[in-house]
Amino acid sequence: MQEVFLKWVSTPLLPTHQTLSGVEIQDYGHKFGLNGVDNGALRFRAVRIPRDNLINRFGDVARDGTYTSSLPTINKRFASTLGELVGERVGLAYSSVGIMKVAVTIATRYSLFRQQFGPPKQAEISILDYQSHQYKLMPMLASTYAFHFATLLLVEKYSEIKKTHDEELVTNVHALSIGLKAYVTSYTSKSLSICREACDGHGLTKHAWFPYISARLKYDEK
Repeated sequence: MQEVFLKWVSTPLLPTHQTLSGVEIQDYGHKFGLNGVDNGALRFRAVRIPRDNLINRFGDVARDGTYTSSLPTINKRFASTLGELVGERVGLAYSSVGIMKVAVTIATRYSLFRQQFGPPKQAEISILDYQSHQYKLMPMLASTYAFHFATLLLVEKYSEIKKTHDEELVTNVHALSIGLKAYVTSYTSKSLSICREACDGHGLTKHAWFPYISARLKYDEK
């Protein structure tokens, strides 16, 4: 079976702040969150891109169409290509843990200082002293610590495959990043709602940060 590889190219788009002939750019505009990152669409219509613009770190295409690679086997080439995709999942898992840390910290601190009810003729007690509140927050706090160390290990393994391109390690990190990214983002999404509710009506205020970090997380889940 003939090997087929998707090749990427680099091409100048706005050398004079004007689109080149045949190049169309569309910006998606203001988003629900993560507006520090531009999102849009790019279309080429009958645009010829020089062969010299091929991004050919691991492979190249000659003028006659012959494909050559510095990596000896198809598995090595696949591992190297896969390694580039793994990085995004690792980053999303890591950033989701950061959001989880913020949410749990806000909810726990609020619960510590928020007082409600208490024995007759005595001061009200912290709502964090109620077992029902502890059952809500403490498992998430423990999970946050676990996610922290798990993602740190994942980042270390990812850094190693960037240096070695080890096939077995790439496969391992690929599987870990898929599972961890999916689980952490899903768990964080559910936990954000619980943390916000633990802060009562104050959780809906802008200075509580929950509206902002909830919007930020939605992009990590995709």
